[in-house]
Amino acid sequence: MKKRAFWFLIPVAFLGLSACDKKKPEVKAPEVPTVAETPVAAAPTPPAPVAKAPVLSPEERATKLGFAQFMPQDTEVVMSFYNGVKSVDRIKSSKIWKAVAMQMGLDDGGMTDLDEASQEAAKAAEPPADAEPSGPTAMFAKEITITMGKTTGEQAANLLTMNRRMSYFQMRSLAKALVVAAKSGDSSAFEETMANQYGPELFKDLLADPESGIATFEKMNMPPMYFAFRTSEDQLATSAQQIASVVGYLAMMEGMTEPVEIEKSGKKFAGYKISGAKLSATITDSRDAMDEMMDPATTDKLIAAVAKKDIVILSGTIGNYVVLFMGSSADQLNFASDVKQSLVASDALAFCDAYVSKDLASVIYGEKNACDQVIAYAGGLADMTNGIRDGLAGSDGLGDIRDIEALLRMVGEREAALRKLASNDAVGIAAFFEDGLKVESYGGSDYGAVDWKSPNRLAALGDSADVVLFANMTTEAAYDEKARAYFDSLLETSYAVAMKISELPLEEEKMAQFKEMTKLFDTEFRTDVVAMWDAFSEGCGDSLGNESALIVDLNGSVPALPGIPQAVVNEGKFPRISIISPVTDRAKLASSWEKMNASSTNLLTKVSKMTGKEIPMQKPISSDKGGYTTWFYSLPFFNDDFMPSVTVGDQWFAASTSKNQALDLLNKAAASKETRTGLYFTMNFVALQKFSRESLEVVKKNSAAIFGEEGMTDQQMKNTENLIDAMGDLDKLTVNARREGGVLRTSLHFKTR
Repeated sequence: MKKRAFWFLIPVAFLGLSACDKKKPEVKAPEVPTVAETPVAAAPTPPAPVAKAPVLSPEERATKLGFAQFMPQDTEVVMSFYNGVKSVDRIKSSKIWKAVAMQMGLDDGGMTDLDEASQEAAKAAEPPADAEPSGPTAMFAKEITITMGKTTGEQAANLLTMNRRMSYFQMRSLAKALVVAAKSGDSSAFEETMANQYGPELFKDLLADPESGIATFEKMNMPPMYFAFRTSEDQLATSAQQIASVVGYLAMMEGMTEPVEIEKSGKKFAGYKISGAKLSATITDSRDAMDEMMDPATTDKLIAAVAKKDIVILSGTIGNYVVLFMGSSADQLNFASDVKQSLVASDALAFCDAYVSKDLASVIYGEKNACDQVIAYAGGLADMTNGIRDGLAGSDGLGDIRDIEALLRMVGEREAALRKLASNDAVGIAAFFEDGLKVESYGGSDYGAVDWKSPNRLAALGDSADVVLFANMTTEAAYDEKARAYFDSLLETSYAVAMKISELPLEEEKMAQFKEMTKLFDTEFRTDVVAMWDAFSEGCGDSLGNESALIVDLNGSVPALPGIPQAVVNEGKFPRISIISPVTDRAKLASSWEKMNASSTNLLTKVSKMTGKEIPMQKPISSDKGGYTTWFYSLPFFNDDFMPSVTVGDQWFAASTSKNQALDLLNKAAASKETRTGLYFTMNFVALQKFSRESLEVVKKNSAAIFGEEGMTDQQMKNTENLIDAMGDLDKLTVNARREGGVLRTSLHFKTR
């Protein structure tokens, strides 16, 4: 089966922010003081995504991008968020926020329960709109930046390795418990293992593991992390004191912390070190319990490793920023001594140059090596299947399991083959407010699913104003092949494991039911199900092209189902959904359909015998129009706009809920000259709101017939109207991923009205 990769990563956190952008005059990013310039030898420039943009000087970037100007060039991660208070105001002024607040009784700032005089007094006490935020709010008003320094990627890899191996040992323990249950005929051991997956045994296995044990723990350290809050000059001291007071709570860890005070870039930073040596001393006090879990040599190594793990937490100020630092050593706290030697002077943030004049919401950067480490060590299902395989290996309680071991090994091999198609680059993301919210990204991970070069011939099918959702892409043939093989191996392995479990000598009621179901499937249905799957995955998959488009509009007719009033059927509208693909081998497609039809007929015959009720296989009806043949089943409530069907011609194929929509789209596809490359997705909120309003009018007129004599209450009707009106802020969501000049690019536009 074609593995369609409809992955649309949409930053939900920004939806509310963009919804109330009322196309004000362009707002430029706030001016930020730059660091003093003193010549130093330049640090190596990290690789970075390339953007077609005007080239700015380090000083210009520093002014616009903020805290990044203080970071050295070996910084691996930057996440900056700008104008927090302004963004919150955007949310609170949006129709969506007001509608939700009204539903929760929080409309008008939560003052609905106050009398008129009290409301006026409360509003009079509010600060002026242009007043500088004060208190804790001041730290979030202008800019928050989180950066992570050198070794971030390496330490992320260590954590991911531990997580992967934890999954491996969990599955291995479950497999071993299954063997014990099979030998004893008692499932309690398996149930106990399920209930204690994170118990001492898992910890013991991890420590003894050559891939993730003491050796990996010895390499693990806190990478340098900076949390920077920009404030106004008159709020700087107050904000710094607030952060310092939070750090001061560490003093309560008596006997575990040591005060630290250092000076960097002429600025004092103070805080505490959580001492690994002191922590290891407390562990030594409970050594006897540890020796019961592991051998004394491993205990010695663990205690020695903990003794070297310090965590330093410091706070201070630099420029107009209050900085909270966390790391494994105070020596990791470093700032660029000159703007020309900082991160903003390298090519790492060059992708921002085209957007710094915009009303920036966020800038995110991830260095290539850090991204490589995360992708390489993230793991997958293979860690779990390997754990099951090794847990079963050498056991004699399950009989001959060589076929299962081979299948589990195959899952890992095919997953590895699929992962090899992926590539990676440094990632850069700029989000800004312009006609709503726009997000431009450069680089990142490409899993090999999308064919970036082939033109998408179905691009024009989403142009109609009535289309509420449209998705279009061409998958890479190599990815399709390997993804299909991987998925097939998962199905085959799951079946083999299920059959083996059904052979266990366990007599519990649930196990008896499981055995009965697996036996029924294996003896009665397996042959036809496998034949149907093969016909679908190989026949349909190999007879259709790699491009596909999903089209949803709201122009369908309401089906005349029992219980739906005739007036609603006559006046209402219903969604229509179609999937379109090019035909590469019509004869093979027809052959696969015949095989699936034969298998489904056999299945229904067997079900009829089991239930004692005859279930006749409906014969499909065909209709020809314009060179296309539509196949469908005839049911009383079907109409041309609500008719699950498939339509096929020499060039195009459609699976649709509507015969009319399918034919219309296929004719457009045949005539279309428009193309684009990559992945394209749209969601039309104008069409959705129009449909919602029209549907509500139909409901209003037929409320009693739909809901009974009482119908919808006035409050329910009002609440529904408010929610529909709230969509008035939203226009259209568009996502376009493609490659430009060899660089992976994604543009997201959440357009508002």
